[in-house]
Amino acid sequence: MNYDEFKALVRELAQRDDLTTHGLLAIPTLRRECGPRLARADLDAFLVGLHGEGVIHLLSHVEFDSLPAAVQDEALRLPSGQELYWIRCL
Repeated sequence: MNYDEFKALVRELAQRDDLTTHGLLAIPTLRRECGPRLARADLDAFLVGLHGEGVIHLLSHVEFDSLPAAVQDEALRLPSGQELYWIRCL
C-alpha cells in the first residue's frame, strides 16, 4: 500500500460509523483494518505525514493508562514519548 492509497483508506474508514467514536478513528482499529498490507513503521510514518500535511489531527486518549496493555501497544508512539490514539480527519 502506498501513501496515497493509505490516505484514501484513512478517509474511508473515518466515515464509517461502525468504526468511529464521535467521528474519531482509533489507531488500533486502523492497524487492524490495514492488516498485513502495511508494516507498522510505514503506517506510523504515513500517519505522521498526514498529520504534518494537515489532512488529519492525531490526538491522545484522555484515559490512555486505563486502556488494556494490548490496546496501548497498538497506539502511535512518537520519538518524544507522546502516545497518540485517535485520528480526526479534517
